[in-house]
Amino acid sequence: MATSPKPNGILKYIVREFKLDKKNDSMNQIISKELINVRYVLGSTETAKGFYNQIKGTFPQNHEYRIFAEPIVLTEGHKISWATEYDGSIINYKQLSPEDQSRARDMLSMQMKKLFDAAKGFSDNTLVDFLYKCIEIPGMDDIFIVKTPEQEKVVITQWGFTLDTPGAEKGLLEKIINAKKVDMIFNVIYADDETSAPDTDVHFENEGKKFILKSDKGGYITLSKVKVDSYVKAWEVIDDQIINMHSFTCYEFGKYLIKVTRKADMRFKVITSAQKILPNETFTFTYNGKTETLTSGADGTMLLPAIAINTEVKAYQISGSDEINLHRFICAKDTSEYLIVIKVPEEVVVAPEVPKVYDMKFKVVDNTGELVTNAKIVVTFNKQTKTLFTDEQGFAVLPNVEPGTQVKVKATGKKNKKK
Repeated sequence: MATSPKPNGILKYIVREFKLDKKNDSMNQIISKELINVRYVLGSTETAKGFYNQIKGTFPQNHEYRIFAEPIVLTEGHKISWATEYDGSIINYKQLSPEDQSRARDMLSMQMKKLFDAAKGFSDNTLVDFLYKCIEIPGMDDIFIVKTPEQEKVVITQWGFTLDTPGAEKGLLEKIINAKKVDMIFNVIYADDETSAPDTDVHFENEGKKFILKSDKGGYITLSKVKVDSYVKAWEVIDDQIINMHSFTCYEFGKYLIKVTRKADMRFKVITSAQKILPNETFTFTYNGKTETLTSGADGTMLLPAIAINTEVKAYQISGSDEINLHRFICAKDTSEYLIVIKVPEEVVVAPEVPKVYDMKFKVVDNTGELVTNAKIVVTFNKQTKTLFTDEQGFAVLPNVEPGTQVKVKATGKKNKKK
């Protein structure tokens, strides 16, 4: 609940110590504060006591909850008296010596870590986030030591509130509590068979910052210098959709596992039914609501990279308003190539025309006109020379000569002797 701003400070200290009424005389009074420029982050001022009782009921063991002073609303909700169940003298942090202040910070860090460790025992991070909200604005003025001869305890007042003043400093206690930072090493594995997932992009969010990191060859991602107990989200994005959301709290010796969807490159090859490669063929691909257009290269191939396993991919060509050469594929883990077979008109093979050829027949006679057997005939044509001999009838044959071929002929022989 906020009231009019005051020039000197956000919280005005009213009383150092005073006695509570008899109903609360078992409590050790710490301080009373007027609420100025603040509001209760977890509801109205009147619900502060209820939240304290919830904390008390949630963390009963070892009294971890006692690090928070108990709020008691006074005077129409404009003042809160802060009390503790611890007995002993109460000393404000700023009244301590430098040495005791250092020891008080160690005690604060140790007691808050016990509380955070207890919160981590629950199924989610709701309680951890709640605790961070509780310590958003308390500063060193809100830290008190309750001291007895036997022990010392740290108690925080003014928890559970947030500032109405823009730009005011927050999170002073968080800096003390979570001063330690550690590396978070994530083991990234595939969800289908839980083997390592190298070269996989994972989206992260930590302390309001978002970023993308890629797993190494062993499937690991390291987030450096993450604040202990801070909250980390991790997820992957496939086709503009956020999937496999993970939530982690940073532990000093934590182990973290991220499961991702296995992906594979889909390589398509365009061929005819006769296995002939077809370059420069343009296809449209649709999958998971996305559409891409690819053209086959000189080797007939096209590539769709990083497709989630079991994704259905439709491939087709567009002719006017029609889809032709339609194919459907399912992205598989171990398939190296997907064939797109196109039916093309069969090529008509026309046999070359065989030229007509004829046999040339030569007859050799002497000067009297009589036939000469075994006469030698030398023929020259088409840059080649052949030797023929006449048969018993005086004839010789030059086979397979195309019409129009020029043939030179020279014949020699002796006249046959008459018997």
